[in-house]
Amino acid sequence: MKSGFLQKLLDRTDKIDKEQIVDYMIEIAEERDMLFHLFDSMIEGMVVIDEDTTVIYINRSARTVLDLGDGPSIPDLPLEKFLFYPSLVSLFREGMESRESIHFDNYTLNISGEKKFLQINFIPLTKSESRFGTMLLFLDQTHQKEQEKRLRDAEKLAALTTLSAGVSHEIRNPLNALSIHLQLLTRHLKKKGVEDDEIADVLTIFSNEISRLNNVIESFLAAARPSTPQFTLVNLYNLITEILNLMEPEFLQNNIFVSLHEEGNWPLVRADHNQLKQAFINVLRNAIEAISTQSEDEAAHKSKEVIIHQIRSETEVTIAFEDTGKGMPPEDIPHIFEPYFTSKPKGTGLGLMVVNRIVREHEGTVSATSQEGIGTQISISLPVAAESPKLLEQGTQST
Repeated sequence: MKSGFLQKLLDRTDKIDKEQIVDYMIEIAEERDMLFHLFDSMIEGMVVIDEDTTVIYINRSARTVLDLGDGPSIPDLPLEKFLFYPSLVSLFREGMESRESIHFDNYTLNISGEKKFLQINFIPLTKSESRFGTMLLFLDQTHQKEQEKRLRDAEKLAALTTLSAGVSHEIRNPLNALSIHLQLLTRHLKKKGVEDDEIADVLTIFSNEISRLNNVIESFLAAARPSTPQFTLVNLYNLITEILNLMEPEFLQNNIFVSLHEEGNWPLVRADHNQLKQAFINVLRNAIEAISTQSEDEAAHKSKEVIIHQIRSETEVTIAFEDTGKGMPPEDIPHIFEPYFTSKPKGTGLGLMVVNRIVREHEGTVSATSQEGIGTQISISLPVAAESPKLLEQGTQST
């Protein structure tokens, strides 16, 4: 119904019978419902605020992105009572105060503990050169940003792989030559009957440093070299208990208590047994280092503990490895899966990169949360195999 026609209708209401008014009202309600349906079908979030800072309309996409739950399309609530995020309220007020349209191409917001990337447009609403409100249109680009990051990481890994092949070859050849000549020199000195502790110490240092460089190259190649997983059905509970038995001496040596929670039924996953084993071992060795390298002050009033548990859904299982180590500052967390990023004095920065690569090859995800002085949790999520039976009853096993 056109607004001009509606105005004419209002001008002659005294000449229209009741049935006609009802028909017109039904038509108006149908048009209103159609508009609301169209707005709710939009990918973009939409919020409309009047001049009195009252939220007079919000569509379904906006409620979803802003984590506002279900509710009416016309809240008719003051801005501060409708939104629980001070940063959002400040952002909305900034848009409402501007007489021109405002565009934010990449605005970051923390909503319910999750970082979201939004493209935002504030549009002044005017009629006859008089402003009656502000419309906010925004598009959630978080998934797109995550995809772009995965693509950049894949490109970095591809470049690292190409580089590793050439660099390792160029370094290994002279290292092998040095190692061979060092052995020949050692034998020659023994034949000559030369016994000098200082010379022996120097030769030992040479030998150790050559071995260390070889180990660095092996770690580099293991992190960068692409490998095709050999997928089989893997019992996660059996795999983790196998790893805990293997690493038991390391935990005992560092006086670390390990608890494996068996809540629920542990599923099967399609995985390369050896690669997934390597990923879990890398995470647990990181936990051991985080706990054992704490200062006395940091370790005071804290137990030395690693807790392993699962979070299960119909399609995914998450294995959480939680330690009571020194934790990490917030600015380090986004970088811990990058190559050569490490806060350890003798770390290579490749262990968690290997974990990230293996998990991605298994179509999974890995994430981290941490608090300085409290500890760190590394979570590995993997798709559940369709063949997963109900495996275990509830219980707890400790090492």
